[in-house]
Parts: sequence; C-alpha cells; structure tokens
Amino acid sequence: MSFKLLSSEIIDEGLCQGCGLCAGHCKHIEMDKTRPKLKDYCMLERDGLDCGKCYINCPQVKQKKFKDKKPLNVYSLRSKDPNILKKAANGGVVTTLAKYLLDTEVLKELVMVQEKDEKPRADVVTSGKQAVENAGVIYGRSGVLEKLVNLVGETQEPIGIVGVPCEMRGAADVEKEMKRKILKIGLFCNSHMRGAHTESGIVNSPCCNGCPSGTNARGYISLIRQGKYQEAVDLIRETNPLPSVCGRICTNECEHGCTMITSEDHPIAIRELKKFVTEWEIKEDESKSKTKKKPKLEGKKVAIIGSGPSGLTAAYFLSKMGYAPTIFEKSDAAGGMLRFGVPQFRLPNYVLDHDVAMITDEGVKIEYNTPFGPNLTLEDLKKDGFEATFIATGQYKPRTLKLKGEDLPGVHVAINFLMERKYRFWDRKEEFKGKTIGIIGGGPVAVDCGQTALRLGAKEVHLVDIINEKQLELTLKDIPEKEKPFMKYHFTSSTAEITQNKDKQLVMNCHMIEWGKPGEDGRSPINKVKGSEFQILVDSIVIAVGQAVDFDQIDIATDNKIEKDHNRIKVNEVTFETNIPGVFAGGDIIANSKAVAIAAIAHGKEAALSIDRYLRGDDLVKGRYKQEKMFFTGPKKPPKDYSLKPETLEQATEEIKWSFDEIDELFNEEMAVQEAKRCLSCNHFCSHCQDFPAIYSDLTAGEVGSQKGYTTVVTWTKRGKEIMTQAIKKGLFEQGQVDIDAINEAINIKSQRELLTFEKTPREQVLNYITMKGPVTISEIAKALELEPKKARYEALRLQQLQEVEMKIDPVKDEPTFNLKCEE
Repeated sequence: MSFKLLSSEIIDEGLCQGCGLCAGHCKHIEMDKTRPKLKDYCMLERDGLDCGKCYINCPQVKQKKFKDKKPLNVYSLRSKDPNILKKAANGGVVTTLAKYLLDTEVLKELVMVQEKDEKPRADVVTSGKQAVENAGVIYGRSGVLEKLVNLVGETQEPIGIVGVPCEMRGAADVEKEMKRKILKIGLFCNSHMRGAHTESGIVNSPCCNGCPSGTNARGYISLIRQGKYQEAVDLIRETNPLPSVCGRICTNECEHGCTMITSEDHPIAIRELKKFVTEWEIKEDESKSKTKKKPKLEGKKVAIIGSGPSGLTAAYFLSKMGYAPTIFEKSDAAGGMLRFGVPQFRLPNYVLDHDVAMITDEGVKIEYNTPFGPNLTLEDLKKDGFEATFIATGQYKPRTLKLKGEDLPGVHVAINFLMERKYRFWDRKEEFKGKTIGIIGGGPVAVDCGQTALRLGAKEVHLVDIINEKQLELTLKDIPEKEKPFMKYHFTSSTAEITQNKDKQLVMNCHMIEWGKPGEDGRSPINKVKGSEFQILVDSIVIAVGQAVDFDQIDIATDNKIEKDHNRIKVNEVTFETNIPGVFAGGDIIANSKAVAIAAIAHGKEAALSIDRYLRGDDLVKGRYKQEKMFFTGPKKPPKDYSLKPETLEQATEEIKWSFDEIDELFNEEMAVQEAKRCLSCNHFCSHCQDFPAIYSDLTAGEVGSQKGYTTVVTWTKRGKEIMTQAIKKGLFEQGQVDIDAINEAINIKSQRELLTFEKTPREQVLNYITMKGPVTISEIAKALELEPKKARYEALRLQQLQEVEMKIDPVKDEPTFNLKCEE
C-alpha cells in the first residue's frame, strides 16, 4: 500500500480532500497546493519496508465510527481582550487561549491557521503577539498536520495544534506513534455550515453555500470528472432550471469561496465548467429527435406574472411538484431582461431558448402578449381558478439623474439603448462608426452598452462613475483584456450636466468627487473636489444608472393593495409572500433584491416551496430561515483570487472581434476534465464524517451552543480541563449561557450518518476471498476475482508477510494454498 496506490486510487481520481492526514503520517509526503506529493521517495517503493500509513489513514479509505464520549466540562465564553474581539468571528476564545498558552510558556510553539496575504495559512506560532496579529481568518485547508510532523521532528519543547476534527484525529495518531505530548485544540467541524439540508445532516461545500440558489457545484464537477455529462446537467437542474444561461452570465459567487483560494492555486472555474456541460447537452439535444412531454394541467392552477429568471424558475418547480403553472408574459418571447437586455455576445439566443424549452417541456404554459394590468387583474385570475399568484415582472422603468441636458438628441437610457440594438437596430453595424460614446455609470449594464457601441463602430467609450476602481473590480474583470483600451474609465467622478458645444457635439461636464463620512442614516455624502472640473466631448451618451419598477400597471392589477418598500414590493424574506395572502413576489421587483439572475432564480425556487405549502395549508415558515445570500446586503467585496482559464482558451477569449458573436469560447472536453480534477470535492467526506465535536482533542471550541458573540468550549481530557480552569481563573473570559440541547443535536445529526463505503482494494479483495473460500491457490484467486495471476500472487504474498494469511505447500496441488492465519 504505497504512495503510488494512494495516488492512483485517491489523488488521481479527484477524491483527495486536501486534509493533509497523509502528510501528517509520513515525513516523505508534503502538501503542494492542497494536494499531497512525495518530497523524495516512498519507503515501501524504494526500500520495500512495510508502511502504507499514507493509504490506510486516508479518510477516503478508512473511517472511524463516532464514539459516544462524555465531556468533562462545557462552557460558553467570550474574550475580555478588545483587540482580539475586533478580529473574532465569535467569542475570540481560541486566539485568547493561544496567546495565554504561549505567553505563559505552557506551550513553546503552536501550529494553527493564521492570516497571511489575506489567506489562511498553516503557521508555527511562537508568541501571543503573533497569534493576535494574524488572527481572524476564515479556517481553510492549509496543511497544519504537515507543519506538526515537521515540528515534532525538530523540537522536544511542549507544542500544540489547532484544527478541525479530522486533523485532530491525525494529531492524535502522531502523538501516539511519536510518543510526544501534543496539546490538541479542536474546532467544531467547520463543514457544519447551516444550509437547506442541515437538519438531515447533509453538508454543503463552500461553493454550494456561496450560491444563492444552492447549486451543488461539488457534485456536478465530480460528475464532469467522471465523464457523466448528462448527469451533471441534471444535478444542476435540481436547484437551477436555467443552467445554460448561468454558464454565461452568472456572477459566479460560488467561486469566491472556493477552498483553492486558500492554497497557492486559483479557484476552480465553476462557471466555465457549467458552460461546458450545458453546451454539451444543447449539442446532444440537437442530434436527437426530442419527444416533448405532455403539459401537466391536472394540478391546482398557479399564475406566474413575468417570464424572467424568477418567473421561469417558480413555474418549473411548481410543475415538478404537480401543479399547473401558467406564465403571463407581456411580450412575444420568454426570458425577460435575459432576452431583451443582455447582449447576444454575452448570452446568445439559442442558449436561452434551450433552457426555456426544457422548462416548457415540464408542462409550464406561457401566455404571450398578456400584460398584468387592467385586462388581467388578481381578481380576474381568481375567477379563472388560479389559487396562488407569483409576481416577477422585473424592472423596466429606466432611471435617470434628472440632469440638465438629458433631453438632448443623442442621449439614451441604458435599457432602451440595449433593447433597441438587440432586436431593432442590430443590422446597423456602422451606427457609431468613428464616434465617441459617453456613458454615465460604470457597472455591468454600462459595460454592456459600451461593448455594444464598440461593435457598432464606436472608436472609444468613456465611462464616468462615482465609485473607485477597486469597487468596480468584479465588473472590470469580465471585460476582455483587448477591449479595455477602448473602454476609458473615469473613476470617482460625477457628471453635473450635459450640454452641446457650438458644433452641436454633446459635452459631459464632469468633476471629481470624494466621499464624506456616513451620517446617521448610514449614507455617505458625495462632495465635489474644488477645481477638478473636466469635460468629455462625445457623439452620443447613455445613462446607465439602473432601472426601477413600473408600478402603474401593477397597482391597477392589485387594486393598489400591494405593500411597497423603497418603491419595490415588500415580501416576507423567508417565504416571499406579500401582504396579500396567496400572492408572492420575487426577482428584481422585491425590496433588497440583488438584481442578478442567480438571486432571482433563488427567489423563484423558494417562492415555489412557499406556494406549495400555501396550497396544502401548511405553515409557510416552519423549518425555514432567511438566506442572506439571496438578498442585497451591501456592495460585494471582490474575492481574494479569480479562476483562470487555460492558456489556449484565454487567448481565444482575448481575440478581439467587433461582432455580436459570443465573446468567450468554450472549454473543450480535455480542458473541462482537467479543470474538474483540480476540484477537492470539499466536504464530500465531511458529509459522512461522524465526528462533529472533535473527540480526539483535549478541548474543542465552536459557535454551536452559544449566543452570538460567545464561543462554546468542550473539554475532553484532564489536561484540557485543567487549562480551561486556569484560563478562567486568570479572568481571561466572561461566561455566558450554554445551550446543551443545541450541542447534542449537532453531535447527534453527524454521529448518525452512514460511513462511506468504497470499492475494496485488490489486497482487501484477496483477503476477503481467502477468508471465505480458503484454502485456495493463486490460480483460483485470480480467476474468481478477475485479477492477473501476477497481481494475485503479489497481494497474497504480501498478506502472508503481514501475517494475515498463511501459506502451505500441498503435495496434491501444483501450487501452494493460502488460508486465513489461525491464532495460536
């Protein structure tokens, strides 16, 4: 059981979780970008020495059943150190404890995760000051066990380690094998992040937790790795019926929390993989003669107002539940802003058409040219037998800044500019030839307008925005490198008015701004920088400062009864129900909406669950909670790193083409599989691990069981108990109330999981066969197990060397027999 076996069965197959247990058990292994590799040689392969520790201790191969262990003490604590509390996610207990142990020299060195270059890194901490300075990082895979093994070999001084349960298990093994006392400070399993399936014990990966719709990226990437492309798309559709669309225009928040960011590597290109696999499905469907499913009209009727991403999603899931949803769409095509606002070069029509067809194939009916308003009201829908309604009409009313000169010829608003050039003036390919375009605004819609103008002949585009380059990083990242020279940004600048010069050319009269300190309402004033005025001469101007909800028709349709908040529909942020019973809303139209497609999809999915409960007479809220990731909670910070495209794809993407063909190319199959193999399948093993409280540690800390701002601490050994008793006596902490029931519930949920079962190794197969059928010969083993005789002989002889079986010479047979070794 050499490192070669670990590589072939676990690492190369993409099953490695990057936990570092193998490196913790063998000094010849090191972690490289969260993957184990040999530093020099494998003892078994070079010297033939019996080892196999890397293989047999891999969590994917050997798992330990949870042992019910009674804690010695349980506390709820909060640090009294204000500097630590500034950085702490909860009570700051681990950092306070680390500082105390190092300052009092109870420990000389402590292996723990610290913040290095804004990323979690395993480090050997030698002082309390160091522990505090680099605290406050989100825990991530970082090789603490590898650091521990190296440290054990270098010093005889008292040492400790901080880590999650699987790392504590490894540290306990190191402690036993190396006969060293190691203080083990465990953390409650950090995969126990509350999600839609937490109550059933299912653990999500960071990418899944980052997705507003909860799409199982870990799962579908694993299927891509195995070449199961249709299964991958089917898995995406379990939470998102617009996978092809999202492969193009999703804000890919899933990538921002990717574990690979914590390593020296880049995050997995999740959106590109989704794009690859959905494009594969589109091509497969084109080559097949599809038989459409019959509409499901037998269930209760539900009205969906609007066929944007939220409306399509709600209809899809309601149809899957057995209801009869009908979408009422004001235009002659489905898709909402995806159809009319997003340019073809970012979202080709055939991609949207495919997803819409998959939705209608589920029995969803769409009534086109049927606007919500005086001719279609809530009362009309009730009379027609619709028992619930979901409003998802989006935002089509353009916003302006009410500047002087907005009514001048050549001044456009973004939504009309994009819609007209996508479906009416698309053939005017030289509309802006040689002209300069000015855009007020610098966000994604402003970029769409600028790129559209460039494709219609513009020589350059000036974008004026009141925020800085760092705040626009996510938007700028999506502009192809070779297009950026044509898109000239003026950051922290404002347009005061629009005028015309004597040659009738438009003039953007601008000035620099600076942000003042936030007032009582939380808003920061915008102050003009004196003497910073400047002008930009342009031929056309587009105002791209957002859209608003047009309530004129909605108010008529709802008899002015629907409640609003900041000119959007007010909903219960758990159920998406409005103040009118049986009427729900989602997408850009609701208060605190993120105004991105994936959030609208999430709203539609949650609303469908609520409508199902409403029609069944069940409690709409029970067992559910507000999911912050579905709502706007402030400007989104850029991630610490971005996914990369393979070099060939990057070059294809950057090749400048002033056409309305799609900007980005696709992963080919080889690229996609290669990228999928980089994925760690985070928390896949954690979904089956039974050890939530890290029972192999001396003490464990975590948030479960304490109120916000406090940390729960559980002591498991006398040493752990003594340390906590002394720290509390020193006055380092203030105590809170412990919720034992919450802790027990978390422990019970995980401890009842089924351990994973894996395909047995050849050696295990040979041992099992000998146990059941022995005495047997090599020929019999090879034939029964379909192994090469050479392989069967090797495994049987190795089992004999390990004294698990015995070999006897039978004079009647031409070859020796193997039988289970009997105890003397």
